[in-house]
Amino acid sequence: MLRPQTAVIIDASPLFRESLAQLMRQESTFGTIVETGDKHLGMFYMDRFNPDLVILDLHMKHGVGMELLRYTQNTFKDSRVILMTDRDDSEELMTAVHLQADGYISKLIEVDELLSQIRRVAQGEVVVSNRLMTALTRAFRGESEEGYERDLKVLTAREKDVLKCLAIGMSNQDVANYLNITLGTVKVHVKHLLKKMSFDSRTQAALWAKDRGLGI
Repeated sequence: MLRPQTAVIIDASPLFRESLAQLMRQESTFGTIVETGDKHLGMFYMDRFNPDLVILDLHMKHGVGMELLRYTQNTFKDSRVILMTDRDDSEELMTAVHLQADGYISKLIEVDELLSQIRRVAQGEVVVSNRLMTALTRAFRGESEEGYERDLKVLTAREKDVLKCLAIGMSNQDVANYLNITLGTVKVHVKHLLKKMSFDSRTQAALWAKDRGLGI
């Protein structure tokens, strides 16, 4: 049985973060859960607990959410990061996708679905709420219309297999298990396909592939 995971929640809304923390404490997936609306206290909690999961409010004032995302990625490379939003702002979401969080979850969904998506991120998947998928897909289509048009023909057969796995949200370890290859090989394939198709992140690649009906 996997050990309970530690999570830090940093969100400007006291009601949301306190309610979410209470709900997560009832889940066997999680152990220590701490929450705050303050940037510096959030950093202190991360330094103290070295969390498995960090849940951030994308829309905190003065760009604090994005700042904390960068701080987490630079300091706690094994921590998985979820960005929470109550908007469908494609421009801001696109900026977040380029920074490569592990989850992009809407606050405007049912509680059971919210907890399910958080669990999936904690277990290694890359998750995007369906209502955010539309905004991101629209933004990616706009990018293609304005400039580079991607072509699957540049990929090897194995790279296409990996891309299909990314399209359904598989983690690198899931891909390795499914394709019966090593984790290191998966990372190499991901790196190559991102470069060949000019993707900024694996999340961008996954959304692009999903929009085109790719998948296992």
